[in-house]
Amino acid sequence: MKNLFTLAALFFCLVFAQNAFAQPSKKLGILRCGTMEYYQQLFKAQPNLRKPFEVAQKALTARISSDGISLKKGVIPVDTVPVVIHVVASASLQSNITTAILQSQIDVLNEDFGGLNADSTRIPAAFKPLFGKSNIVFLLAGQNQYDEPSNGIERRVSNATFDVANADDAKQTARGGLDAWDGSKFLNLWVVSFGSTNVLGVSVFPGDPRPLGMHGFVCDYRAFGRGASYLYNGFHLGRTTTHEIGHFYGLRHIWGDDNGSCAGADFSDPSIDDTPNQSDATYGNPDSSSKGTQRFDKCSPSGAGIMYQNFMDYTDDVALVMFTKGQQQVIENALVHSPDRSPVLSSTTYNTPPVYIADARVRTISSPAPSSTQCALFTPLVILRNSGSQPLTSVQIKYSVNGASPLIYNWTGSLDPYTETGVTLPQITTTVGLHFFTAFTSAPNGIQDENQGNDTATALFEVPALRVLNGRVEQNFDAGVFPPKDWRITNENGDKTWEYKLDVGKKAPGSAWFNDWNNPTNHRYDDLVMPGYTFSNADSVILTFQVAAAVFSNPLEGIPIDTLSVLLTKDCGNTFTTVYKKWGNELQTISARPDFEFFPAFESQWRMDSVNLTQWLGESEKQFQLIFRIAGNYENNLFIDDVALYTRQLPAQLKEKGYLIFPTVTQSRFSVWHYRQPANLRFIGVYNGSGVLVWKKNFVSNAEKLITVNLQGLAAGVYFVQLGYTDKSSITQRIIKQ
Repeated sequence: MKNLFTLAALFFCLVFAQNAFAQPSKKLGILRCGTMEYYQQLFKAQPNLRKPFEVAQKALTARISSDGISLKKGVIPVDTVPVVIHVVASASLQSNITTAILQSQIDVLNEDFGGLNADSTRIPAAFKPLFGKSNIVFLLAGQNQYDEPSNGIERRVSNATFDVANADDAKQTARGGLDAWDGSKFLNLWVVSFGSTNVLGVSVFPGDPRPLGMHGFVCDYRAFGRGASYLYNGFHLGRTTTHEIGHFYGLRHIWGDDNGSCAGADFSDPSIDDTPNQSDATYGNPDSSSKGTQRFDKCSPSGAGIMYQNFMDYTDDVALVMFTKGQQQVIENALVHSPDRSPVLSSTTYNTPPVYIADARVRTISSPAPSSTQCALFTPLVILRNSGSQPLTSVQIKYSVNGASPLIYNWTGSLDPYTETGVTLPQITTTVGLHFFTAFTSAPNGIQDENQGNDTATALFEVPALRVLNGRVEQNFDAGVFPPKDWRITNENGDKTWEYKLDVGKKAPGSAWFNDWNNPTNHRYDDLVMPGYTFSNADSVILTFQVAAAVFSNPLEGIPIDTLSVLLTKDCGNTFTTVYKKWGNELQTISARPDFEFFPAFESQWRMDSVNLTQWLGESEKQFQLIFRIAGNYENNLFIDDVALYTRQLPAQLKEKGYLIFPTVTQSRFSVWHYRQPANLRFIGVYNGSGVLVWKKNFVSNAEKLITVNLQGLAAGVYFVQLGYTDKSSITQRIIKQ
């Protein structure tokens, strides 16, 4: 029995060991399972994922030893898991990957997980008492993510191929694949071509901190299902998917991925560990060898030998015939207790919903986006979906703010059944404050909607009050009210977000902080939104703020860890421009990466950052707003203090003349300042009182607005500064060097 490590410790060693991965099968150079290589590459590219993954694994492991009666018995009630299969393949492959072949894979899953597979008769006598039989039933979904009838199969004609490195692309329509259906209601499987890499499958473990849209199993079409002539020889009975769904529910490879040391652990709890110790993966079909049905290695040199018949080995499909009772408990523990697996137990999407002839709906509201800010005058954008079985040619879209009498937009066009399109509605005007926007459909194709329960969508949004920016405004977070007046927080995930820290500040107590040390989530944004401002006749607008931050992981170049951004919107949140973005070493304000929770104790642990907004703002703006966005990845704490926003006015003489040469009396330095970018400036020359050139610099459309000249080392006296331009005009001005 392999019981030397906890699950999380094993996985850490597994992923980061250089030689801990099974080599491809000698047959056809095929790698039966790419899951471990996939996680090795994932953690290398995104090291911030490792910590929350380990935390989730430890939590899941602890539940195996819980007092749950059903888990102690190793039996859960019959539970049905709805399955959707996304097929991404060329037109010719699509014709070969038939619905019957896809259904055959579902049949294999039910046989193998339920212990109903006919070839279980080949389990050796010594292992028969260990034979695990689950009550899980897999069914193709009877409806899609929009509650419309479906056969549980979605297809996209594409010549795209994938491999271990880009397997996640198969899960995203924008990257050549197909988006996952709601992972809390469906088990997502993807059937693709892995090109020439000869990888059969890549799965995702429970506890993976990424969104559920990244969870599921990606399989090469040549190893999915049974009975098809195109399937790989030796991998033609659907056991690749059985193996990978074992990973999906928390099972490890039976040899513990320990590189032959006999020290690895395929179980986290020794009390249910019922697989013999095994040094490495098994290949081929040992049953066909002269050694018969037993095989031994250095980790199990006697007794019953190794369990190469286990679905979590690398043997050919024909040799794989069983899960153990311990493995059954691991699977059921994940299905019952893992936050990213258990919701599917409540799903009834395997049922077929009613078929409606006339069923139009506003599926969602794109603008105003939920929890967004909008200008008082805005343009609504809704997603109109035809959930009916007949083409949609006309529908009324009614919309209103705060339940007022609705406006009516008569849409006409042609929308096929179970498809959707964006519809831009006429502009609408509202007032400052919080509002809800409602849109709903009626009279599809001129008749009554048969399913009015899905017609309506609502979005909460805010029209911010505008402050006049005239000079300087500051926010030092010292009033004890958070967020400050007219500031707000956007926390779409409902987890930890921006908070007030009473006892921490740059010069005085009080700051805004993000407690990311204790926030085990990844890839989500939390915004601290400043008030909206308006200004006129400003030459420049500057933002400054104090920041204190630390990271936990090694901030490898180019890898975002915790990221702080400042976003600018001039259209009330419809579009954003990133005007500031820092992460890793660039964001951190201390010299070393602490392995403890960071709180700045000294002024030296803060840094003032500034952003000149002038290049994105005009001389006057009716509306603009700034947002501090933290992209947290469970790293360490970040603090913001002493936020200042101010305008600058340039000298009237500079605006009038277009240039200034100042000071006219200097010890050594003077500056040439142009109001506009001086693209036509050819040179600056300095002559002494005798007309001798003592300093010169040439330009080719590359002159800055402010150019400083140093006359240090030259004698005191009168000098003449000449500015030459491409139109052969020139300006000469006298200065005095003391």
